[in-house]
Amino acid sequence: MRISAIQLKSSKSVEDNVERALRLIEKSNSDLIVLPELFDTGYYPENYELGDISPIINFSRDCDAVIVAGSVEGEYNTAFVIHRGEVIGRHRKTKLFPLTHEKDVFKPGSELKAIDTPLCRIGVLICYELRFPEIAKELVRQGAEILTVLAVFPEERIEHWKILLRARAIENQVYVVGANCVGEFCGGNSMIVDPMGKVLAEAGREECVITAEVDLDYLREVRRKFPFR
Repeated sequence: MRISAIQLKSSKSVEDNVERALRLIEKSNSDLIVLPELFDTGYYPENYELGDISPIINFSRDCDAVIVAGSVEGEYNTAFVIHRGEVIGRHRKTKLFPLTHEKDVFKPGSELKAIDTPLCRIGVLICYELRFPEIAKELVRQGAEILTVLAVFPEERIEHWKILLRARAIENQVYVVGANCVGEFCGGNSMIVDPMGKVLAEAGREECVITAEVDLDYLREVRRKFPFR
């Protein structure tokens, strides 16, 4: 299975963000594609009412990829799981970041649910939720074999991001795909990590696509060989 994380430069132009995201999705040519948190609006409250996932839905009609993309859904910060022109699952962010004004804008989601896709069952986390090991553990308990993490993770704490992605992979013996933004304050370093914590692909600080081949049989072999969960 070929999976990609889209590391997108976050700008204040929703139209520009969507256009660049679609271009990078097409370039990735992957089975599973993960975009950052609020990929279209950026972390700009004045844009939130403009959040619209329909361009990604329309694009997906003509490709067989599963696309995970973050946007605004009414009063929620939501990650949408999209395939062949349909939203086949969604995750509403349950942990709102306390150091910004998220709680003034969004309501917290109330459900953690692994999502069935044509590829496998996946779990979705949004940014700050990466800091809570119990969230990843619950999604894996429900059968997730790949965890996708959509983020607007800041430069000043980017080492936390890198360590936490690998920790969630190791402690749960899953693949982890972290898609972060770059730009005004975001730190990039999107990563794809295997169930043993090996970094299969890592971005720097530029807008780009990172891609890796993953093998779910290898994941199951790791779990058989190291029954640490």
